[in-house]
Amino acid sequence: MKVTALVFSAMVASGAAFGIEEDKDFPAFQKFMQTYNRVYATQSETQGRFLIFKDNLRLIEERNNDGGMDVHGINHFTDIHPAEFRAKYLGTHINVDANKEKYLKTFNETELVTAPTAIDWRTKGAITPVKNQGQCGSCWAFSTTEQLESDTFLATGKLNVLSPQQIVSCDTVDGGCNGGNPINGYAYVNGAKGLESNANYPYTSGTTQTDGTCSFDAADVVKNTSPTSYSLISSKASQEQNMYTQILSSPMSVCVDATIWQTYQSGIITAADNCGTSIDHAVQAVGIQGGSTPAWIVRNSWTDSWGLEGYILVATGANNCGITAEATITNPN
Repeated sequence: MKVTALVFSAMVASGAAFGIEEDKDFPAFQKFMQTYNRVYATQSETQGRFLIFKDNLRLIEERNNDGGMDVHGINHFTDIHPAEFRAKYLGTHINVDANKEKYLKTFNETELVTAPTAIDWRTKGAITPVKNQGQCGSCWAFSTTEQLESDTFLATGKLNVLSPQQIVSCDTVDGGCNGGNPINGYAYVNGAKGLESNANYPYTSGTTQTDGTCSFDAADVVKNTSPTSYSLISSKASQEQNMYTQILSSPMSVCVDATIWQTYQSGIITAADNCGTSIDHAVQAVGIQGGSTPAWIVRNSWTDSWGLEGYILVATGANNCGITAEATITNPN
């Protein structure tokens, strides 16, 4: 939505009606509105969003002064209350099936890597472009789709952009925009015998904020996109070493606590940030950045304008953001 000079003047006027133009943070809010094309319907909404914006500025300041290595700042989520953010952009829960442990991949002592080794699957052709889940808690479906894309590429040499919309609309076990889990997503895709391409079945839930009606066509399934099974790489902090070994062979779907990610801009999330372990988001670990503080390179689904062009760095070795809670790969047919 484009903000014209007339519309923006009206926005400023609505702020003035409440006297907020005198607030020291109002210029930053004006700039935010211009940058992110914000148009609020009423004076009351303008005031409300400004108050949320101010609260988020305080959160940003706190997070930048916690002794960590990450940088937080204003982005397209800064006028969204954390509770609203959780409802609209998060939505993953851990799969509670006790039988999933039988899918735990075992590594022998010679395979296990004791220290992180730098690797980036983006440079190896295994990662599709960063996507945008929009205002729908469908992160779990994106993580499912992204893992299938990478695993299919590694099996066939072909990288396809697959359809998260098919999973959101057709998976009857999970909750669509109200959340789900990648393991359940794999089961749906297996039952459907594959996924259509995103071109054939484009994503719409991010703008409609609804799951949509299932219109899957089995004739349009992309070859080799139905996993015969999945492997659980990690389900607890002590298994992060398993993840070090697996990342040398493939990316992984991972489930995390993304509460503080709302304000993230750059840098590495470390233990100093108290990221939390209450799992609410599903993403994809695509590599490890080396250096004095090795970090997981994690791909998000909040557009490439968020974070580091759509990515975030999470320090290895301390289960930061609960990243070990549910790491999985698929086994393509």
